[in-house]
Amino acid sequence: MPRKTARKGAAEIKRELGVVERELGHMIQIQWTYAKRMLKFGFASWIFGISAFFSSLLLMNAALIPFTPPISISLLIFAAAVPVIITVSLIQKFRIRIKRLERTRTMLLDEYERAILKRVGEIVK
Repeated sequence: MPRKTARKGAAEIKRELGVVERELGHMIQIQWTYAKRMLKFGFASWIFGISAFFSSLLLMNAALIPFTPPISISLLIFAAAVPVIITVSLIQKFRIRIKRLERTRTMLLDEYERAILKRVGEIVK
């Protein structure tokens, strides 16, 4: 009878390992899709911001464009970096989940290896 429980234990561990690996692959795929969408949205919002800035200058007075203060150019450059910073901070939750799944996978691999070695030890005896 111990053989059935040992085999079942190894089989169950292998099934759990497969579930964790599928979930890990799915999380990595979701992370990259999410990052791409966020960066596209950030770039589009930056372009919209630049066009709104220059269109407001044109509506006020077209002669003001060469005389814009240097701080506004710095702010436009900083505005390009803000979507990237926001995307990185929002992707942090995916990185935490992925690290947790990798730890779980490593633990299950060790447990599966011990179950297989135990099974082999029983067969050899």
